Amino acid sequence: MANEKILVVDDEPNIRLLCEEILSRHGYLPTCVHSGKMALQMAGDQTFDLLMTDISMPEMDGLQLLQSIRECQQDLPAIVITGHGRLDQAIHSLHLGAQGFIVKPFTQQELLQAIQETLEKTKLTKENLRLKLLMPLFEISQNLLLEVNPSALFEQIVQVASKETKSDQVVLMLKNDETSTLELKAAFPRVSGPDSTLEMFRKVGLRTVEKKEPVLCLEEAAAPAEYSDLLQGSEFCSFISVPLTYQGRIPAVLNLFKKKKSTAYNQSDIELISVLSGQAVVAMENAKLFMELEKSHFESMKALAQAIEAKDLYTRGHCDRMVEYALAIAERLGLSSEEKRHLGYGAALHDIGKIGIHELILNKSGKLTDHEYEVMKAHPMMGAEIIKGVEFLGPVVPIIYYHQERYDGKGYPEGLVGEEIPIGARIIAILDTFDAMTSDRPYRKALPMEVAFSELRRCTGTQFDPKIVEMLISIIKEDSLKNHH
Repeated sequence: MANEKILVVDDEPNIRLLCEEILSRHGYLPTCVHSGKMALQMAGDQTFDLLMTDISMPEMDGLQLLQSIRECQQDLPAIVITGHGRLDQAIHSLHLGAQGFIVKPFTQQELLQAIQETLEKTKLTKENLRLKLLMPLFEISQNLLLEVNPSALFEQIVQVASKETKSDQVVLMLKNDETSTLELKAAFPRVSGPDSTLEMFRKVGLRTVEKKEPVLCLEEAAAPAEYSDLLQGSEFCSFISVPLTYQGRIPAVLNLFKKKKSTAYNQSDIELISVLSGQAVVAMENAKLFMELEKSHFESMKALAQAIEAKDLYTRGHCDRMVEYALAIAERLGLSSEEKRHLGYGAALHDIGKIGIHELILNKSGKLTDHEYEVMKAHPMMGAEIIKGVEFLGPVVPIIYYHQERYDGKGYPEGLVGEEIPIGARIIAILDTFDAMTSDRPYRKALPMEVAFSELRRCTGTQFDPKIVEMLISIIKEDSLKNHH
C-alpha cells in the first residue's frame, strides 16, 4: 500500500478535491493547497515525496514554484499539470527538472500512472547516486565509471585488463540466469580460434561461478588436474579467472590467459585484477541503472507526446506502430544499437511538438486554412525545441526537426535534398505518411494496404527515399505472410 506524501498545488477547487479523493483512496497522503506561496510554506514545515503543481496560477505560477521549492527540498520530484497549447511552459518545466506531465482534462488512470512512474524514476535516481558515492576512485579504472554504454564498457574492461596484465587473451562473459550459461560479451583480442577454444573459456568461467571465488592457474606444471585438462590442446598455459560479484550475485566472469612463451602472472597481476573486477562490476551495474534511468526519462517524454494521441480516437497506437516499423527498417539497414535506440526515440517522439498546437487545429476534420497550415508546420521545430534540453536525446533532435523534409527538397523546415536529410528523418517521414493512410480518419476510412503501397511508390524519389519505401513494403508483406500462416 502506498504511503507517499504528495503536495498538490492548484487554484481550482474541483481539481484539488478530485486529486485528494483519488490519492487518498489509493493509499497516498495528499496535502492540497490553492497557491504557490502556501505550497512553499508547507514544504518549509514538512518533507514531501512528490510535488504536483498546476502551471497557470495567480501570484506565483507553477514554474516559479518549481524554482523556489528547490531551496526547501532540492531533490523533490515534480509533476506539472498542463493544458494543450502551452509549449513554452512545457519546455521550461523540463529544464527546471519536472519529471512528469499530466494534461487536463485527465483521468484517474492517467493521474495514478504519472505518479507511479515519477516515484519509481526518483527511486532509480537515488540508487544511482548512492552507487556513484560508493564507487572507489582507483586511477586504473576511472574511465570505466564514466562509461554508460554497456557494449563500450565491456570493450573497455577487456582492453584495460589486457594492457595492465600483458595477457594474450581476455574474455568477459555474462551469466544468463535463465539458462545458467555464460555468454561472451567482449574479448581482446577478438576470439578467432576454433569453437573448442570458446568452449574452454566457458568451462573455466563456469567453474569459477561454481566456486564463487577467483581461480588461479599460474604455472602449467602446477595446474590442478581439472584445469590442466581444459588447457590441453589450447595455446594457453596459465590463466586468472575472477567472478564479478555484486550484492551476492555473480553477473559476470573475467578470464585472462597467457601463452607458453609469455611472462608468467605474478602477485601484482592478481591484486590488480582484483581491484579492476570490483570496479568493473560496479561500472556495469551503474551502466545498467543509467540505461534504466534513460528509459524512464524517455517514457516521461513519450507520455507528453502521447497526451494528444490519447485524446484522439483516430491516432491511438500511432507511436507504437511507428517504433515497431522503424526498428524493423533499422535492422535491415544494419544500423548500430545506438542508432537503433535513437531512431526508436525519434519514432515515438516525432510529433511531440504538437503539444504546442491548439486542439481545434489538431482535430479539424476539414481542410486547414493557410494560417492553420502554417501553425501546423511549426511542430517539427517545436518538438526539437522541447527535447534539445534533455542530454541523452541530443542525437534525436535532427530526426524530429527534419521529419517533414522531402527527398526532392520541397519539404520544410530547411528544404534539404536526398541524403542530406538524416536517415532517421527519412524513415519517419515514410512511416508517418503510411500510418496516416492506413488508419481511420474523421474524414475517410483507412486505405487498403495495396492502395497505400501504390501511393508510397508514386511519391518515390519526390517525397520519399526509394530504398526505404521498398524496404518498408517488403517488411509489411513478410509480416502479413507470417500472420497468415
